Amino acid sequence: MEKEIYYKFFNDNILPNMYQHEKYRLKIVRKVILSSVFMFTLGILFAGLFIYFSMKDNNFIILSLPFLLFFMYVFFIKSIINVIWEGKKYQKWLLETILPYFFEPIANFKFWPKNSDTESIITSEMFENFDTQEDTNSIFGIYKNTNILISNTKLTLPVKGAIKPNLFKGTIIQLELPKEINNHIIMISKNTRKVCKYKQYNPHINELNKYLYTFAKNHNDLEIISEKLWNILKRFGELYTAKGFRFSYKNDVLLIGIEQKRPWEFGFLFKSLLIAKNYDDLIERFIVIYNLIDLLNS
Repeated sequence: MEKEIYYKFFNDNILPNMYQHEKYRLKIVRKVILSSVFMFTLGILFAGLFIYFSMKDNNFIILSLPFLLFFMYVFFIKSIINVIWEGKKYQKWLLETILPYFFEPIANFKFWPKNSDTESIITSEMFENFDTQEDTNSIFGIYKNTNILISNTKLTLPVKGAIKPNLFKGTIIQLELPKEINNHIIMISKNTRKVCKYKQYNPHINELNKYLYTFAKNHNDLEIISEKLWNILKRFGELYTAKGFRFSYKNDVLLIGIEQKRPWEFGFLFKSLLIAKNYDDLIERFIVIYNLIDLLNS
């Protein structure tokens, strides 16, 4: 249902603004194709010269062959890197320009002060000790009496030195729910370091136990760990391309930490901005949050 709400909002409110942005995208696509074709053509030219001169019996020509080979590889690689580089710049532009159009439907998200959830992250006990929290972006919205804070964040390790390694880099989602539980439940993916002071439990969900460690302060409210919850958590991992996953539910605050190589990325340079379905990867990241809230509030 929520997806249809987004589609309708897109057609009624977003699409009229997208035509100018689509012109910009097409301009980038033309630039990328022309420059990459030019670089690839130069690579073919140097490859041809290399083959031609390698058949000649001339000492000077033979000495030039490594240079021809070098330039051949440079232009072939440059033609590929050019697409990747422009694609990364385009992703940044999407986050700055296109993402805010999708804030309004359902939760009415707005940009929020950075690093505003540090205390919640500490009390969640999902992470070991960290030095600083550095948010790139944070947005705040409300859905069914539940406050939602989504942050693109980085937590650094407390070590000496100018360059501090990351403890975590990705998306942290915080929900302040209208219902409390009398417990603190923590789930951590098994490819993440297992650190928790609570007792480990094994819910009667084989697939969940295969991928997640489950800890809890006590036996209370463990029934929330159900097949329905597991299916939603799996969906978080798929939609947010998770490298690692953390979950904490304490009193009325639920936190999800999803490790990602490139947080918040969506869209693709060669996809039109004028088609609502091309934003499904973004829309479904919001919807899975609403589905989790619906389940926990039911």
